[in-house]
Amino acid sequence: MRARRHFLKQASALGAGLLSSSLSADAETVEKNSIPIILDTDIGTDVDDAFALALVLASPELDLRGVTTVGSEPRTRALMVCRFLTALGRREVPVAAGAAPQPAEEIEKQGGYANHPAVIFNRTAKPVKETAVSFLYQQLKKRPGELTLLTIGPLTNIARLLHEHPDCKPWIKRIVMMAGSVRAGYNGKSPPQVEWNIKCDIKAAQTVFTSGIPLVVAPLDATAMLKLEEPLRRRLFQAETLLTYQIQALYQMWNAATPTLFDPVAVMLCFDERFCTMEDMRIEVDDKGMTREVKDAAKARVATAIRGDDFLKWYVDRVASAEKQARPKPPRNVSRTVERGGLPTRVHAFEDFETDIEKRWWMSGKLETANVPPGSRRACRGVLTQDFDDLMGDMKMMYTAVIFNPVPGPPMAGKTRLSFRYRLQGTDTLRVQIYSLTKNYHRYLALTGLPQGRWQSATVDMTQCRRPDGSGGPLSADERIDDIQFYIDPAAELLIDDIVLYEAAPEGEKRPFPRRVLFTGWFDTGKQGKEWPGDFEIVPHKPPKAAKSVLNAERGAPWIRLYLRGERTLGAKTHLRFRYHATGADAMQVALVNRKKKERHLLDLNEMRKDEWTERTLDFTKQTRAGERVDEIQLLLPKGAELLVDDVLLFEPGGE
Repeated sequence: MRARRHFLKQASALGAGLLSSSLSADAETVEKNSIPIILDTDIGTDVDDAFALALVLASPELDLRGVTTVGSEPRTRALMVCRFLTALGRREVPVAAGAAPQPAEEIEKQGGYANHPAVIFNRTAKPVKETAVSFLYQQLKKRPGELTLLTIGPLTNIARLLHEHPDCKPWIKRIVMMAGSVRAGYNGKSPPQVEWNIKCDIKAAQTVFTSGIPLVVAPLDATAMLKLEEPLRRRLFQAETLLTYQIQALYQMWNAATPTLFDPVAVMLCFDERFCTMEDMRIEVDDKGMTREVKDAAKARVATAIRGDDFLKWYVDRVASAEKQARPKPPRNVSRTVERGGLPTRVHAFEDFETDIEKRWWMSGKLETANVPPGSRRACRGVLTQDFDDLMGDMKMMYTAVIFNPVPGPPMAGKTRLSFRYRLQGTDTLRVQIYSLTKNYHRYLALTGLPQGRWQSATVDMTQCRRPDGSGGPLSADERIDDIQFYIDPAAELLIDDIVLYEAAPEGEKRPFPRRVLFTGWFDTGKQGKEWPGDFEIVPHKPPKAAKSVLNAERGAPWIRLYLRGERTLGAKTHLRFRYHATGADAMQVALVNRKKKERHLLDLNEMRKDEWTERTLDFTKQTRAGERVDEIQLLLPKGAELLVDDVLLFEPGGE
């Protein structure tokens, strides 16, 4: 309720310009006379739903009694709403997901808002058990004639409600919707077009428009020209409130430039018509989805024009002023960078964002292709998110963050380092955080006084990480970790690339740090097939686990085939390092393979040591060319032999 209470305190000071001309400017009167609504939204498809939800929460004239979701993956959409509401202290608002079947609508980009520990680990509210239709019916039955249904997506849920429960029609006070195109299309001037919400479910729209329920319609005629351009968008986001942070987070995930505020117009029309030209007309939806004026059709109140500039300024003023500014506290545990060192003892995890192979592990951030460091094609741009630390972190605050989750949680070995490239703008402070699966808490260290405006390289000693209160101690041997996290001020810009989590090289190591890591394979955690695809068996051994050879029926001899989870692009030089324990063989063949193209780069490994762990590094530079791709490593043994392999590292060597 925080946003609502704070706005009510400010309502009188902001003046009648922020309130409907037909409503009292007195805050207490507004609250008593607030309009109870249920919002039906396809949040996650276009970003204007997020802007609309924000306006609902920033408007004391409205009393949000529930939210239902429509469109494909309705539960994901419901979880998005739950996170949004919880972040603003409104978790008491029930959210119900629509039942299948639903109209097909894209949700991939903004759907990541629901893929967050706050949601996954039950730190936010959850959708109610009832379907959207059941929830709507129950709420209407409790308050017949009082509730306004505000619909800003396809009309599937509403039509289904009317079909399954026709007795509820007189209980609906009115339906306010963003839908249709009466006299103008998407540019505000062209002839009428089939509007998206109608197009997604034409039959549902026909059901609602012929229902006889009072309708208020915000069509393209009054919404299509409402572009929230950069100056106003900047002013909105510079408010830096918990409410504007949520909109901004979804806007960043939407990953386009200028949103059109179609849906907020429908929100406004629930309580204020002064920016719009309103006409009472009779309209219907034909079988092609066109919204037409027809003499004998149902009567509706329709916005046929809008004073767009005035509306947009009003929207920004209202939402930006609904809450107080929220700023993060300075991080503690200030540390320093360290030398990267030579060739690591083990590489636990890496990410260079050059491929989508590990995209399922990207927890926060979006791809950046314009501003990248030398030698890279892609990097990761930070987006707004909550702190993943729910025990000692400030869960109410938002941060600009890049977060990478190296499944399946590698075990540390006591000299853990993290190397990465970064670019900062707007802050000189970077918090580097890691989660311990073993301890079930987060630790971090902070770097301060960092240069801005250009790409830099840094390495930190992760054993220096501590909990926010200084407790927790250093990472210990065999402690499993998860979630490599980079946080900065929410108003600043962060770019991250070339993450490498590794164990520092031993003293005396002369080989340089890899120029680029292509694949790392260790088998202490995770399962063969899921995390470690290929042909081999994971077995207990010293070290804790290793990959063991299996019979290749086609060859009639043992082998190990490591699938790299996708094609890796080779550089000018390619090295393969691994540790092995061989029995019954003093030679084998090692191949880098592109299975799809049936290309094989083969080396003979002779004079192998038997019955003891040995490290070898093979140079494939003469066998390969820069730009070639491989997706497998094969180790081919003679009949009767047995092989164990661990700490596989495919890399482009550093140095000249």
